[in-house]
Amino acid sequence: MLGRRRVLLAGLVLFTLAFAAAAAAQRDWQLFAARAGQGVGAAAVSADALAAINARLAEGPERTRALGLWAAVGSAGAIAGQLIGGVVTEFLGWRWIFLINLPIGAVVVVVLAMTLPAECAEQRGRIDLAGSVLLVAGLALAVLGLAAAADGAGAAPVAGLLAGAVLVLVLFGLVERRRPEPVLRLGLLRLPGVRTANATLFLNAGAVGAALFFVTLYLQVVLGYSALAVSAVFAPVTLVVLVLSPRAAALTGRVGVRALLVTGLGLLVAGAALLARVPVDGGLVDVLPPLGLLALGSALSYAPTFVAASSGVPGREQGAAAGLINSTQELGSALCLAVLSFVAGAVARGTGPEALTSGYRAGFAAAGVLLLAAVGVALCAPRSLGRAVAATGSND
Repeated sequence: MLGRRRVLLAGLVLFTLAFAAAAAAQRDWQLFAARAGQGVGAAAVSADALAAINARLAEGPERTRALGLWAAVGSAGAIAGQLIGGVVTEFLGWRWIFLINLPIGAVVVVVLAMTLPAECAEQRGRIDLAGSVLLVAGLALAVLGLAAAADGAGAAPVAGLLAGAVLVLVLFGLVERRRPEPVLRLGLLRLPGVRTANATLFLNAGAVGAALFFVTLYLQVVLGYSALAVSAVFAPVTLVVLVLSPRAAALTGRVGVRALLVTGLGLLVAGAALLARVPVDGGLVDVLPPLGLLALGSALSYAPTFVAASSGVPGREQGAAAGLINSTQELGSALCLAVLSFVAGAVARGTGPEALTSGYRAGFAAAGVLLLAAVGVALCAPRSLGRAVAATGSND
């Protein structure tokens, strides 16, 4: 409606300013508000950038290579946060986690303002404000309910939050049925690639994100590693993802999404299963091999996921498809972490090393179950999905 260039630059400016606000926060509510601002900016940037790639490059080898780079930067960036965050926190303090992004954001805004071509709005329409508010409210209530359960809140508040989530989401469904331009375009899910990508990424992002969270806690709380030492553990993981993801995208064009996605998810299942055996008196030898499997699995699974997410989607729908897959990744991370934290907390029932280790093991095992479910979804994808086709023109 507004043009990708305009939305992308506005999102980047907001994202960068929100980092400054987070670094300057003096109260907890100020930090929460700044983080919410980052979320708004990130939503505009990530969905818009991915849509721009898919709309400008025709479905085929060229787009697959671009999506391989996208997957490499995205997945490696998420893991590198563990590495960089530990170093920055150890030597500079937590505020610098936000401050180091300010010059980067400013440079990116200036470069894109100079290089992105001007464009007209592609289509007219209206924003489904009611649907957006109801969807956010329903999902927020669900996440809060699960988080409250993980924190050991009473049955009444947890039940109230989850019941509220169900009611709001039901109302959302009723409202969306009457909207000519709904915020969630369910028609996209009829495409096998979009359906497979969103289902597997929801489970993949949630399970792997939770596993990395539990690994960090295990190393620091149980084994006594410093934040800097923990960050060093994630360095080889980041390197593996960065190196292999673009190659995985090229391989997707040869063997298809299904074969590569099943292989990558299978490696993730194996990594989670090994982590579910970590001992109370363990060490790096118990953590590094399964982290290596998680790195390989992530490198092989993320590129075909984003290839599938845009397969068969018309150019005018690429923005909706990109918004859907990015939202799925964020929701999977939030909801699955809440669920797995509840599982870990229920099993731990204490704060000693033995109790915490048993809880983390349960969390890793539950993550493996989610990843196994993702393998089942991937096996239902068409064999031909994502295989290279001759590029016949742009999808614009």
